[in-house]
Amino acid sequence: MNKRVAEQVIRKIAEKQGVSEGELRGEIGKAIIEGYKNPEKSRTWKELFGEKTIPSPEQFILAVGGQFQNLA
Repeated sequence: MNKRVAEQVIRKIAEKQGVSEGELRGEIGKAIIEGYKNPEKSRTWKELFGEKTIPSPEQFILAVGGQFQNLA
């Protein structure tokens, strides 16, 4: 999966939800921050992205999508 695919994912989800891509990116960003506040998720996310890195929505989708591909 690459950045272009992540952007397409965001576009399709935004269309299905009836929101703008910017609004969806904002909501994903909020969810990422909330995840860092959760000690259980924070540990996993720090392993994926680093100690002081807050990923963009596209980076998050790529990393999490990559984890699912590794399971298949």
